Amino acid sequence: MALIVVVGGADTGRAPMGAVLLRRLLLESYPTWQIESAGVLGHDGDTWQPEARMALEHLSATPPTHTARSLSAELAHQADLLLAVDRGVGRALELQYPNGRWQVLPDLAETPREVLDPFRMTLDAWLIYGRELEHQLKVALSKIIAYCQGQAIAPTAQAAQVESVTQAETSPVELASEVHPAYRRLHILAFGIAGIPEVIDWSKARNSLREAMQQFANYLAASAGPSDLRPAALAMLGGVLGNGSDPLNANQLAILREIVGRVAQTLDPQDLAGLAGAIGRWQS
Repeated sequence: MALIVVVGGADTGRAPMGAVLLRRLLLESYPTWQIESAGVLGHDGDTWQPEARMALEHLSATPPTHTARSLSAELAHQADLLLAVDRGVGRALELQYPNGRWQVLPDLAETPREVLDPFRMTLDAWLIYGRELEHQLKVALSKIIAYCQGQAIAPTAQAAQVESVTQAETSPVELASEVHPAYRRLHILAFGIAGIPEVIDWSKARNSLREAMQQFANYLAASAGPSDLRPAALAMLGGVLGNGSDPLNANQLAILREIVGRVAQTLDPQDLAGLAGAIGRWQS
């Protein structure tokens, strides 16, 4: 028998969803294996986010009674595998349990996609994430089983590329000459602000960011096809950015960099849902 703990943030959405979906995948061949969930900052005592429950039902899975909990040292020690739902959670596990038995789901599935937290998002967003979570679990299943049975797992090519991919998305880069001037200005503003937040006039910075986003969104609306959802992403970012003069915190700066980096290229519905999940963490 093995104990697998799917680890997320609050243990009210992705982690218990992942546990239910993984339990279903393992039930026929490994019926005695225990599949549980926990959060690195679990909202202890809370229950399911309503949309997470409904998304599971749409995926023909039955959500059990659930009480959120934080990952304890005892549970981490007992587990045969701590399965992080995204790379941010994986980094938290690495810091807290450097010698622990943990793996990162998207790395095992060899995908750059992250199932980000769709907190306070619509049911449609939860369904998109639920399907992606189930897909990653299916792809990674053989490695999950092998790891729990004591077999070594070689680092995947995708896992080796994660750092460079993240760097490309969240660090300032030399922009090509054909980049639209409005995007160039937006990029310089976003990454420049992130580099020196302590000396920024935040009222002016927010206004400048909103102006650059609007100019770029206007350009996209006139030149890109209706399937390009970058204007929607920029509208969501502008909505949370607001008109105030308060400094952006480290979490908000990271989200700003992530979204500005991503809107350099066309966004499809799944990409937009991922960015919506990031925006949902703006106030966390």
